[in-house]
Amino acid sequence: CEQRQGVLQNTALELISEGRKLADELGTELCGLLLGDNVDGLAAQIGGHGADKVLVCNSPLLGKYTTDAYAKVIVDVIKDLKPEIFLIGATNIGRDLGPRLAARLGTGLTADCTKLEIGYSKTDDQHKIILQTRPAFGGHLMATIICPRFRPQMSTVRPGVMKKSASDQAKADAVKVEKPTFELSEADIKTNVVEIVKAAKEL
Repeated sequence: CEQRQGVLQNTALELISEGRKLADELGTELCGLLLGDNVDGLAAQIGGHGADKVLVCNSPLLGKYTTDAYAKVIVDVIKDLKPEIFLIGATNIGRDLGPRLAARLGTGLTADCTKLEIGYSKTDDQHKIILQTRPAFGGHLMATIICPRFRPQMSTVRPGVMKKSASDQAKADAVKVEKPTFELSEADIKTNVVEIVKAAKEL
């Protein structure tokens, strides 16, 4: 669940809302993964939009996004929990992070998805998988891509294409919060964020 400077991004809540539908179809639990420094307070907001559980990884080294730190922690958590599906927003951060995660995990990644569904492959009508639809050939065609043999099935999803559900206070109050164990040191991080400059929006 992407956050920047302690604020959850809309893309994260859109993915949690969509993930809730997919999890219901699969009959499984929906977990949100939250990285940052002292970001525990955001867990209830994620739960309010549909997550059953939020995994919170806190560290001063995660306070500012770096590819090295985030990739290491997320890969460790995924290897430990072995999720069936892992969704990332196709933001600047997600587009940087997604391919690196997929490479380290030895799985596929469908980038820039505009639609996600649960279904079956043409060769296996016994095991449900995620059907990932994205534009192809300059947007003239829509391609549906599957990853039947490797896990997790990974997608980056375009911001704004999934509908964010209304927040439910009862769900926010009931969400489970867990803190996975992970190891992260300054030696794992090869880059240093000196300054963050927000781009001015053009009118």
